Amino acid sequence: MGGARTRLPTVVVLTALPVEYEAVRRHLKDVREVGSRQGTRFDVGRISGLDWQIALAETGPTNTRAALITQHAVDHFTAAAVFFVGVAAALKDNLRLGDVVVASKIYSYHGGRESEDGFSARPVAWEPAYDMDQLVRSACRNGPWSFLAPAPHPSAQPDVRFEPLTSGDVLIDWRDSETVRRIRRHYNDAVAVDMESHGAAQAARMHHGVHMLTVRGISDFADGEKAVADARGSQRTASRHAAAFALRVLRDLRPAGQPPPSTADEEPPRRPAAVVVTGPGRDTGRKTWESQPVVEAGGQEYLLYEGPGDLLHESRDGDVVRRQARARLVPDRNTRGTYVWLRQVELLRPERGSGLTPLSALEREAELCRDFRGPEVVYLGRQRNTATLALEWPADAKSGRPLDTLRELLPEPSAPPDPLRLHLTVQGLAAVAELLGRLHGKGCSHRALRPTAVVMDRPRMVLRDLGLAAVPPRPGENAGPYQAPEQRHGAAVRPGPATDVYQLGALLQHAVTGRPPAPGLPPYRPAGSVPPRLAQAVVDALQQDPAARPGIRDLRLELLAAARELPLVR
Repeated sequence: MGGARTRLPTVVVLTALPVEYEAVRRHLKDVREVGSRQGTRFDVGRISGLDWQIALAETGPTNTRAALITQHAVDHFTAAAVFFVGVAAALKDNLRLGDVVVASKIYSYHGGRESEDGFSARPVAWEPAYDMDQLVRSACRNGPWSFLAPAPHPSAQPDVRFEPLTSGDVLIDWRDSETVRRIRRHYNDAVAVDMESHGAAQAARMHHGVHMLTVRGISDFADGEKAVADARGSQRTASRHAAAFALRVLRDLRPAGQPPPSTADEEPPRRPAAVVVTGPGRDTGRKTWESQPVVEAGGQEYLLYEGPGDLLHESRDGDVVRRQARARLVPDRNTRGTYVWLRQVELLRPERGSGLTPLSALEREAELCRDFRGPEVVYLGRQRNTATLALEWPADAKSGRPLDTLRELLPEPSAPPDPLRLHLTVQGLAAVAELLGRLHGKGCSHRALRPTAVVMDRPRMVLRDLGLAAVPPRPGENAGPYQAPEQRHGAAVRPGPATDVYQLGALLQHAVTGRPPAPGLPPYRPAGSVPPRLAQAVVDALQQDPAARPGIRDLRLELLAAARELPLVR
C-alpha cells in the first residue's frame, strides 16, 4: 500500500432536519457514503463549479448535538470552515416566510444568573470572522442568487438579512412566552431563533482558523401556527432558500492552510471537501444561462457569476440567441481558475450564405483582440451552430476575486458625486479613451460603452471586450441610455469613432449627475459643483452632431487635465 495522502481543505456545513438534508443532497454528484469513527454518516460528493467536495450530514436538533457533531466533523475532515444551514423562527414582523437570515452574531439566550432578583443575562455571543463577514455582504450586494432556488414569480423572491440570531434548546412557538420575553429584553436585536447554531459556533471556535457561518430560512413566526406553516411546505421552501444562499457564499470561499496527513481509514477526497447538511434543488430543465450556475463549453466548465446589469444576460433576435456572463473557468489538473467574460452565440437554424455571420463575428472579435493585444483570448471555439468566446477578466491580486465594473463607482440619482469616486472615474475613463484611440487607429469603434463594459483594473480601467467593433454599424444598435444619436433608427450619420466619444461623455454625465442622458430630456447643463474643465469636457462629448465632438485623443487630454483639478478626499 502507498503512503498516506494529504487531505485537502474542507468546508463543513451542518443542518438538523431531513427536509434540510434532502434539499442539499439533490445538488450532489458522484456521491459516496463515508462513516466517521464516531458513527456519523456523511454523503460525500461534489457540486459543479465549487472547488471542493461536499460532505453532507444530518445532526438532529439541539445545540449539544450540533456541537458534538461539529467537533468530530471538523477533526475528521480537517475542515477549513463550518456552515450550519437550516430553518429558523422569525422574531421580527418585517420578515416573511422564505426570507433568509445570515447570522451576523449568534447569542446563546440561556446564559445568565437566576436569583431572587430575577434573571440577569450573561451574554455569550459569536460573530463570523471579518473575511467571512465580507463574503456575505458581497453575496447580498451582488445578487440575484436565485438561480439555485428559482422563485415562481418576482414577488416570491426572498430577502436576505445579515442580522443577529439567538439560539437555545427550546422549540419556540409562542411569542408571548417567558423565553421570548427574555430574548426581547436582553437580545432585542436578534431577528430569529434556532436550536443548533450556538453549539456549532462554539465547537468551531475551538479550532484555530476554522470559519463558521449560520444561514437560516424563515419557516414560521413563533406565533402558535408552526404546525400549519410546516404543513403548507414552509420548511421545504425555507430550506431551499437557505441552502441556495449558503452555496452562493461557498462559491467565493477560498479555504487556505496546509492540513496534516489523513489518518482516516477510508479513501480521502482527491479535491477539497465541504461538509454540507441541507439545502435546495435546482431546476435542471431550464437551459438559459440565468438559470444555470455552471455551463460547459469546449470541454471546460464555467461557473457563472450573477449581474448586476448585463453581466449575466441572454437575449434572442430572430433565430440568433446571444448569451454573456462574467464567469470563472472551473480549474482542473490542466487549467487554472481564470475569471473570464464569457460570450456565446447560437443559431437556431443553420447558417445560410457566406460573409460575416453572427458566429463568424464572434471569431472576428477574437482576431481583433489578438491584434489589439487585449483583452486576452482564453478560449474560442465553434461547435455546429454555436460559437463561444472567453476573454480574460482581471482579478484582484490580494483577494483573488473578479474586479468590479465602473457601475460600482457611479452615484445614485440625485446623489452628489463622491470626490474620490469622481476622480477615479475621470482618471479611469481617460485610460479607456487611450484604449479606444488605439482601436480607432485600426479603423474600428467600440460603440457599446456602458458602466458594465468598463472594468476597474486600478489605477487604470480596461474594456471587458471590444463591443461592436467586429460588426458593421446598424440602426438601433446599443439600445439604452448610452446610445448615441447616430445609433438610433433614422439617423443620417453612420456610427463610428465619434460614437465612442459620445458614450464616454454619457458615462461622465452619469458620474457627475447620477443619471445618464435620456432622449427627450434637456442636454446636460453644468452645475456649480462640477469643476469647469470637466463640465466643458462632458458638454463637448455629448454634442448631438458627431462632427462637433472632440476627437478621442483630445478628450483624453481634457480628462487627464480635469482629473488633476479635481479635489481629493484622502
